[in-house]
Amino acid sequence: MTIPDVRIASTAYAVPPCVETVEAVMERERTRIETALAPLGEQARKKALAGLGLSRVHVCGSKQPYDLIREAAAAALAEAGLGGPDIHLIIDYSTLPGEGSQYTSFAHKLSVDLGAEDSLNLSFKTGGCAGLHLALKTALAWMSMDDSIRTAVLVTGDTPPEGNRSLLPVTVQGDAGSAVVLRRQVSNGPRLLGVEVMTLGHLHDAIALTTTDGRLEIRVDAARIENEVMPIYYLNLLRLIDKALTKASLKLTDVDHFIYSNISHRDREGFRRMLELPEASLPPTAMPDYGHTFASDLVINYTDLRREGRLRPGQLALFASAGIGFTWGVTLARA
Repeated sequence: MTIPDVRIASTAYAVPPCVETVEAVMERERTRIETALAPLGEQARKKALAGLGLSRVHVCGSKQPYDLIREAAAAALAEAGLGGPDIHLIIDYSTLPGEGSQYTSFAHKLSVDLGAEDSLNLSFKTGGCAGLHLALKTALAWMSMDDSIRTAVLVTGDTPPEGNRSLLPVTVQGDAGSAVVLRRQVSNGPRLLGVEVMTLGHLHDAIALTTTDGRLEIRVDAARIENEVMPIYYLNLLRLIDKALTKASLKLTDVDHFIYSNISHRDREGFRRMLELPEASLPPTAMPDYGHTFASDLVINYTDLRREGRLRPGQLALFASAGIGFTWGVTLARA
């Protein structure tokens, strides 16, 4: 498929006002953490606890995931100078939209609240941290096949079930909502050069949303993460990066900004070492204050990069993430 001329017109994110320290979360969920880490050896357990690099998380209370999505979408549309009637496609890719919203399409609700009466509304789950790439690829497919779809809004909002904020040995989750506005054949915003995604179905339950005694629970299989996911985790990211760059006739050295997940300090360092990047080549992000916010991580890091004036015209940005699904994704965009 030929990539149509689609640009990232604007992005925005929102976090709830309530805050908890990661230390408090881990103390409250101590039994859950001990159970999750039990299959690992002593060194692996120490490594999981020592490399988080997270200080606090924002947590849903008075504001729930949909409230955050609506706030972020309104801000992104205002920045792009667009209104509800301008929206032709809405894609909701929330993985953990809250216990009361598991079977609700945020895309349909958002179309009503934004006044997007004629929009095509789609929703999917299980993309996890890589959901943005799946949403981008889906939007590009629709925009390349249907000339009437010129503006798309991609949204996600996530919060874990109560008592499931710790996802060790991987991370501790914070809550957020985010929005990305795509526009076709306009002059403003980074142009999408390519999106590559892969999934491995046999790993779909390495991190799984299950029901125990009528309550939703996120089950992290630490042994499978350690023995089956991690040996190929960075390798698959590297393969997709190489594939995306090759298709665009680019090299790794052409990339000016690497926009990566906020899973943990340990994970970000693993990504950096995989690409043999120099130290400090991945700039600090809001990770210590927000925790890991699933697919909003990339939008948060990109939005902050842009707002701080660090993304300049002509520069190449590479977005990369992986997670629940089990899904890997890479996106290239030229400012």
